[in-house]
Amino acid sequence: MDEVKINTSKTLTLTLPSDPTSNSVSVSLYHEFGDLVSGPTSATRTGTGVYTITYGQESSGIYILNSSGKYKAEFTYAVSGTTYTQTQVINVYTPYITYEEFFEEYPELEESFGPKFEKSERQVRNIINTFTGQSFDPYNKKTLILNGSNTENLHLPLPIYTIRKVITDVGTTEEETIHDITTSLENLEKVRTGVFNFGSSYYIRWKKSLLDSVNVMLYTNKFKPKTTYSVYGDFGWQFVPENVKQAAVLILADMMNDDSAYRRHGFYAVDLDIVKLQSKQSFYESTGNIDADTLLMDYTLFVMDYVG
Repeated sequence: MDEVKINTSKTLTLTLPSDPTSNSVSVSLYHEFGDLVSGPTSATRTGTGVYTITYGQESSGIYILNSSGKYKAEFTYAVSGTTYTQTQVINVYTPYITYEEFFEEYPELEESFGPKFEKSERQVRNIINTFTGQSFDPYNKKTLILNGSNTENLHLPLPIYTIRKVITDVGTTEEETIHDITTSLENLEKVRTGVFNFGSSYYIRWKKSLLDSVNVMLYTNKFKPKTTYSVYGDFGWQFVPENVKQAAVLILADMMNDDSAYRRHGFYAVDLDIVKLQSKQSFYESTGNIDADTLLMDYTLFVMDYVG
């Protein structure tokens, strides 16, 4: 699976033994949440049986791949009256530190490690995600399908910073739009907004002003059980927090230097006579750099434990 940086272009290629009917191949691009991101769009024939599509900018400065996550491209074509579909998957990720930012701080490492930077940065990103129990990615204009639980607050699996549209009873005859920022139908609001995520929240609720009005006869203040809610909005993180960037720099420098002080790696005993290193059990609850752990403390939802 190809790794692609967010807000960049990506070209996908389908290679067939021969051309399909009418030299026609269409491509639909889906986000892992289920949203149709682009298409169906006709692919470009570049040779016999070879078809490409480029996902670049959809408008000035705005890329089609402007949200993190896994994307599935479905190539559809026909041969002798039979329709076929081939799938390619790419992973779009948000760098936690850029090449320029890192080597401005560590210019002496650029010559040796510059060509390996992107691979190492992705590894550091995964370490941070595992340690904190979350990623710091944006998921713009995406949809989550959730079930109500008879509670006043609807819990989301990802923080949301813009509630764009919410539909209830999705896919039934009772389907109804209960919130839409493109109209005056703004009935929902965020609650328990986070300190570090610029007003994002894992919870949404009915606005008190709505429930106090005559509309209280139309709506309940709870998200009803056995009811499906489609929540369309901007999820995740709008930006990578500075502490996360600094932690990424420290861990990345450790990986490249391979000579950090023992204290940064949790060692409490070193016997150079027999080359014996001992570390605390809590080391397995660490990124491998204590300073980085401290920087990430306020962003940690849970810490992975070591199973011996």
